[in-house]
Amino acid sequence: MFGWYWLADACQEAGLNFVLAHALYLKAIHGGKNKNDRIDSEKITHLLRTNLIPPAYVYPAAKRPLRALLRQRILYVWRRSELLARIQSINWPTTVRPSPRPAPTAITGKKSCWPRKTIPSASWPSKTIWRSFRHYDTQITVLEEQLQKLTQATAARDYTLLQTVPGIGEHLGLTLLYEIGDIHRFPTVKDFLSYCRLVKGTVASAGKIKGLRGAKLGNAYLRWVFGEAAVIAKRDHEVIGPLAARLKPSWATSSRPTRCWPSSWRALSISLLRDHTVFDPERLVAALTHQ
Repeated sequence: MFGWYWLADACQEAGLNFVLAHALYLKAIHGGKNKNDRIDSEKITHLLRTNLIPPAYVYPAAKRPLRALLRQRILYVWRRSELLARIQSINWPTTVRPSPRPAPTAITGKKSCWPRKTIPSASWPSKTIWRSFRHYDTQITVLEEQLQKLTQATAARDYTLLQTVPGIGEHLGLTLLYEIGDIHRFPTVKDFLSYCRLVKGTVASAGKIKGLRGAKLGNAYLRWVFGEAAVIAKRDHEVIGPLAARLKPSWATSSRPTRCWPSSWRALSISLLRDHTVFDPERLVAALTHQ
């Protein structure tokens, strides 16, 4: 929920210190017969005084419209994909196959597929969905042009640096830029990886790990970006591709190989925002060689 925006901005304008408690980390404050706003505020004050409230990041007000615009584009892209899948699901079962089946081709010797012919009445819902599909295309193009224009005016340097990372292009770079916000809010690289949902928590007792937890604590957009970028980098990059092929045997036991991609790649991907340097793939290869 984002109903606290107005309160955070009002406190900032009045010079008051605003602390946003993390809702998932701040469980039941106390136990007792009575529970009301006065008692809750007193208990929260004691927790704040003893530094026991896990704070959440307050996104700057100046950047919120850009992040909202980016998330609106992502939502439109998802809706557009749903419409495309809907069109395909409508067209496929409402097509007929003429008989007899074509003879095998002379080149491959395999039987050819039936040419499919769409039933005229079945194309009507497809045409209706297709108009909505094209409407989303128009809206996505407008949003992308606006995002590019505003980004070049406010954060052109960081945006250009992010695109030097293998697998990260224009759209993934925009998501990284606006979902991270201020990179200096992460004390260490481990904190950043945890925020990206790339590190799972453990439940241990007497030195034995009993299970995992916290897989969905963090930013889902950043988790998606690094997953997409890892796949693209392994497929297209001349250095990352062979490196991934060498490391592939160590991922055989994992159901999600993209999560096993070394944290060094993500660490180098984000260190360039701190140091304002270009991504160096050779540095990644050297870091993994000495592990």
